[in-house]
Order: sequence, then C-alpha cells, then structure tokens
Amino acid sequence: MRALPSLAAARPSSPRPLQRRAAQPKSLAIAAKLCVLACWPAGMAAPATALAGEASPATWWHTSDLIDYALIAGGVGLYAGVHAMEVPAGAGIGPSFDPAKPAAILDPSLSDRIGRRHLTEGSGETVPTERVAVAIPIVLTWLTLQEALPGLLDGAAPAPHVSRARLVHDTAVGFAEAMAFTAGATEVLKFSFGRLRPDFQDRVRRHYCATGGLSGAECPPGLGGPLDADPERAAKILTDGRRSFPSGHASTSFAMATYASLVTGGHFVWGERAGGASRGLGVLVQTAAMATATFVAGSRIDDGRHHASDVLTGAALGFGFGNLSYWRRFGSNGLPRARTTDGRVTWDLGPGPGDFGLSLSGTFGGARQVPVPIGLASQ
Repeated sequence: MRALPSLAAARPSSPRPLQRRAAQPKSLAIAAKLCVLACWPAGMAAPATALAGEASPATWWHTSDLIDYALIAGGVGLYAGVHAMEVPAGAGIGPSFDPAKPAAILDPSLSDRIGRRHLTEGSGETVPTERVAVAIPIVLTWLTLQEALPGLLDGAAPAPHVSRARLVHDTAVGFAEAMAFTAGATEVLKFSFGRLRPDFQDRVRRHYCATGGLSGAECPPGLGGPLDADPERAAKILTDGRRSFPSGHASTSFAMATYASLVTGGHFVWGERAGGASRGLGVLVQTAAMATATFVAGSRIDDGRHHASDVLTGAALGFGFGNLSYWRRFGSNGLPRARTTDGRVTWDLGPGPGDFGLSLSGTFGGARQVPVPIGLASQ
C-alpha cells in the first residue's frame, strides 16, 4: 500500500458515484477497514499547512481555541470535584474496607497485598507529591522558553508563516490539556475503583490505635504513632489509602515527560526546524525526560504507595494523553496545524483516487485534518 495524493479539492460539490465497487466487494471491505484503522493516525502525521479559508499558523489565537480552554477547565474541575468526594465503601479491585469494621481489614491473609509499612507523608517518600506539583510549572516554563528563544539548542527558526507567539501559545495550551486530561481521568478511576494501597493495613493500625477505635485487633508497641499529629489530616491520609488505582505520580510524570519529549522532538529532532547539533541534544533531553518519569513511577512501588498494575496503568494514561494533546495541535513537522475559525466538527468520507479505496478528511476541535486517501492501487 502506498500513499496517494488526495483529490478531495478537485471533486465536484456533489459526490461522484463509486466506480468499480460492485465488482470488488471484498476489496472495498478491506479498504474500509484499513481506512478506519489508518486514516486518523495518518491525518495526525500530516504536515501542518494552512488550507484555503482557514486561519494561518501565523495568527497566534483564534476562536476555536475556546474549545481547548473549555476542555482544560473541564479537566481541572473534574479533578477537583472528584478529589473532594469520599471514596464509597467497596473496592473494584482487591479487598474492600468497611469503616464500621476496621479490624476486619487486618486479616493476616491480606498482608501480602496491603501489608507494607506506611512511610511518613512527604519526608518518607522518595518523590513527594509536592515535588511533582512543583515540576509542572517548571516543565511548562522550559517548553515555552525553548519555543520562544531563537537559536536554543541550535534549532532553526520557524517557517515565516508560523509566529513564535503561536508556537508558545499552542505549546502551553497543549501542555495544560495533557495535565488536565490526565488529572481528571486519574481521579475518576481512583474514585471508581477504590483500590487499597499496599500499606493500607499499617494506616488502619496507626490511625485507629491512636484514636482508640480499633476493637478486635492488637495495637503492638512501636507501631509508629498516629498518621499525623493533626487528627483531620490523619483522617485524610487514611482515606487516601483507598485511592491506589491508578498511580497519580506515574500518570502525571509520564504525561509531562511524553508531551515534553514530543515538543522537543518536533523542534530539535525530527521537525523541519531540526538540524546540526540540535538532534543529538534533543534526543538526550527526551531520554532524560522519560528516564525521570520511569524513576518517579518506579519509586511508588518501592515506597509501598502503589501496586505494579497501578503504576503501569498510570504510565499508560499519561503517555496516551501526552500524545493526544500534542498531535491534536502539531503536525509531524513540529509546527502548529492550520485551524478553522469556527471550531466545527465535520467529516467527509468519499472514494479514493486510486482504482479502489476510500478517503477520509475532517475537522475536530478546530484542527483541520488534511484529506488522507487509503487505497490499493496498481499501475
């Protein structure tokens, strides 16, 4: 199968009848399946060039960006709203905790899954939550600076039809989308599954022994005292023990690292601005970003905060949203895509230019996808 130039612009206003389709039903079915599987990724990799009637990448803002702003606000609002809710009794994965019978969760048969020692919040963790939170504005600043400053890492200047203001804007908005989508999805899954953390038994002992509410179980000496000197904060730490799946550290760090690696790659490694020493340095930055995310995710298993499946799922979430947020806004040349000014959602499915096949093109969220033909042509 080879890529064929699109004839979408040359088609008349009314669709032309499909030719040679009746005699080749099996071929049409194969082409249709290939179109469904391949049209969207191929469109995402199409060059980001302006089309007739569309806003040029030289303009740094247009009304279709309001969709992205709304999506970011929605993701942040979803995270904040769900995070404030108490996880319901019962767990979608693993053993469940009944607050009315806390001693039941101390069953020795569960120790292999939730019997790890609880490390002090913050100071006892390899990578405290606060450090991940601080990393977010740092990474955002780094990405916007590398797009705003000319000659950084020996990267070439953008094409004349692309303004640096547009590059900075789209880079920042894409990063915010990745963070918001990841945070919202992670928190919804945590609330929905209510999985107990590997150190949950220790949390229960320390919390209920300190408050005198643990009947039917022993409070051994040297237990470690309450989870926190502040009773309200101690109760929150206990409740947080029911939000294990997936790992927020893993999802957040991989979303940051993935998006940062793609922005760096589009600028310094494979994009049209790449050249000279920028490629080697860009790959080094990408490697460091992904290695850091892997270290953060792995530390959550070592610290007894998460099960391995929590970390793997979180990493997959972050990786997915990092890719989605980048490719929605940038093409394979590392430059912003041309976007329509009305943010409409339209699709056009028609015959391909070859002997048989299909062509799919469309607009989603204001980002115009260049028509991509999928066909099986012969010379």
